[in-house]
Amino acid sequence: MLLVSVLTNTALAKTHELKASTTIQVILHKQQHLKWPRAETPTHYMTMVLHTDLDEAARMATSQMLDFLVERKGMKREDAYMLSSAAMDLTVTQVVDGTKGIHALIPKSIFKK
Repeated sequence: MLLVSVLTNTALAKTHELKASTTIQVILHKQQHLKWPRAETPTHYMTMVLHTDLDEAARMATSQMLDFLVERKGMKREDAYMLSSAAMDLTVTQVVDGTKGIHALIPKSIFKK
């Protein structure tokens, strides 16, 4: 699985649609072994999951965000869970042909620079 860093000049985290002026930079992190892709906008960290069941997709996206916070931010899983419950947004991104997509978003602004 690829770890994808997305750099854009639009509010991708808010709209989840790419505009004509969007710039995307894809960076392959070869040593990462991810179950699902991750992305980064100027304002948010994002995990993305697809599943036939919307509730399961939400659970999976949340779990992937917890993994990110533990791995990349050095948090304990319990602390990552509490932070996510207060600061993470889940958005439905796809409901086509029986496949449901969920993005979990957490703002970068809550972390120390």
